[in-house]
Amino acid sequence: MSNKEAGGKLEIRAYPIAEPKGNILGSATIALDTPIGNLAVRDIRIVNGQNGPFVAMPQAKDKDGNYKDLVFPTTKEGRAQLNTAILDAYSAAQEKAQEKPSVKHQIREDTKEEKEKPVQDQAKDNKKSGPER
Repeated sequence: MSNKEAGGKLEIRAYPIAEPKGNILGSATIALDTPIGNLAVRDIRIVNGQNGPFVAMPQAKDKDGNYKDLVFPTTKEGRAQLNTAILDAYSAAQEKAQEKPSVKHQIREDTKEEKEKPVQDQAKDNKKSGPER
């Protein structure tokens, strides 16, 4: 997804987790074209909160044990725009992922089909391969 802003081009890539086990739904990376060059930010998390999904910027723990955002928008409007763009990219990536089954899902389906194969068919397959030496 690309957004054209007054400050430059913003590219967002979202990576949904196929089967989330906790409250982290996925991650995102942004690339921003600035007057001084390109800036990329990784490890942006999409988190499932009480009021729905929200964006958590990369953080580090300070000496007092509190977490501080390493990278963040400096205005309320900028944060709202970035959050909306990231969540929109996440939704689009999630829809695309649902259209195309994951490799893990394909392996499960192939295994299930192999188990459901009649015993006679399996015996024929063994005869075709011949004796093992």
